[in-house]
Amino acid sequence: MTMTADRHAGPIAARETTEQINWTVVQSGVWVGKCRGEFAGMIEADWGNGFIATTRLAKTLGTFDTVEAAQASFIEP
Repeated sequence: MTMTADRHAGPIAARETTEQINWTVVQSGVWVGKCRGEFAGMIEADWGNGFIATTRLAKTLGTFDTVEAAQASFIEP
């Protein structure tokens, strides 16, 4: 069976939605976010430099001083 995705559908998270992303620590310094049960993005600690937020499509949102600031970068302003 072949599965296809609607190419017109945008990313689940990372500034495109205000829905809540649930964050889980998967190992020391790595958080994975899910929205509606699907991978939304991740945050990695760059020890001494901050926290790097990356969308599910591998777009870097930036480096932030705190995990909370990195998580907030996924929500529309």
